[in-house]
Amino acid sequence: MKENDLEFDSLFEAGQNSGNNESLIKLIVAILIVGGVAFWIFNDIQPIQEGFTLTNEAYLLEEKKAALTKQVESELVEVIEEVVIEEEEQTVEFFYKRALQREGDKDYKGAVEDYTKTIGLAKKYSSEMWNALNNGGIIKAQQFKDYKNAIKDFNKIISIETNRYNGEINATRLESGYTNRAYVKKMQGNNEGACDDLYEALSLGVESSVAFIEKQIDKNCL
Repeated sequence: MKENDLEFDSLFEAGQNSGNNESLIKLIVAILIVGGVAFWIFNDIQPIQEGFTLTNEAYLLEEKKAALTKQVESELVEVIEEVVIEEEEQTVEFFYKRALQREGDKDYKGAVEDYTKTIGLAKKYSSEMWNALNNGGIIKAQQFKDYKNAIKDFNKIISIETNRYNGEINATRLESGYTNRAYVKKMQGNNEGACDDLYEALSLGVESSVAFIEKQIDKNCL
């Protein structure tokens, strides 16, 4: 009995061991199958994910390209506008009008600067140039006591008017040059020179100025 029992026990243990081995084998096979499926799925899905990522990057790149193009176009428009404005500003008319505005605002330094630019840009002796010389000279004398440069402005008016190639002197402008120069000479203490200019101004017979000039002559020259 014992031997049979022992034999039975041995067979039972062997069967148990065999069952355990089968289970282990099944487990290993299952793991391999699951692993294989997972590997296949991963390899199958990864290209799709990579493709999606690349598509995303391509889309973002297009967006960036479009945004950059728009920015460049915007900056180009700004540059063109700045150039146009710059060109518009570099004109006699621009500086002359701004000079008048600055003078009205009592920005005398700015006004003189713009009158000077007006004179420099003027290609001919226009009304803007004459006013720039006349107004600039008055401001220099009255506001800054810069008599030397004020006289230069009035000298230029007188020189241009008395040397017109066609002989058509603008009496009003010439009279203004003499009268204003007389004022500056008076401020410098050159009374004789001031009176000489007043007599020259009176001889031009500008009706609107005769009374004023005669009054100045009576006051300073007699």
